[in-house]
Formats: sequence, C-alpha cells, structure tokens
Amino acid sequence: MHSDHEIFIRGIEQKRRLKVAYLSDEHREKLIRRCGPLYYSRGKTEADELECYYLWDFEADEGHNFLALSPGRIIGMELTVDAFSIEEVSDLDKRPSRST
Repeated sequence: MHSDHEIFIRGIEQKRRLKVAYLSDEHREKLIRRCGPLYYSRGKTEADELECYYLWDFEADEGHNFLALSPGRIIGMELTVDAFSIEEVSDLDKRPSRST
C-alpha cells in the first residue's frame, strides 16, 4: 500500500480527480498526470504482487487511458478540486472511433 493511499480513497469518496506522479514503465521517467481514481486491489497473499492502483488517465493518448500502477511506481498523489465521475469514462468509451 502506498503512503498516499488515503488520498486515493478520498478521491473515490469525494469524486475528485488526482494529480499522480509516477515512474513510467519503460524508461523509469517521472510522469505527472491528472487521473480519475477507479479502484484499488490488494493481492490475496503477502507474496502476491498484484497490489495495484487503477486509474483513468485523462491526458493519455486515446485508447491508452486505463492506468494500473503498483505502489512502487507511484511517487505521490494529490487531491485536486476537479470533479470526476465514472460516467466520464463510460461516455469516453462510447465515442465513435476515428477513421485513419
């Protein structure tokens, strides 16, 4: 569990977006994104490494919005004043796809 776990939970309860700083998967670069907190999942056993924070990244390229972060990749989380609702994610999924 990350030290900012309570901030994540408050984001869900208060329906507010989070400013999340984390390390990228590939190059371990620090990224900062505005995200909607979706849910947290803890592994079933102590040795289970499936502990993860699931977020919706509003700043990601289309189709890459779902973000799953282990606590070790998260640098910090801040609660923002921006509202968030799960309907936003559902509405985005219903957008017509772009033709190329």
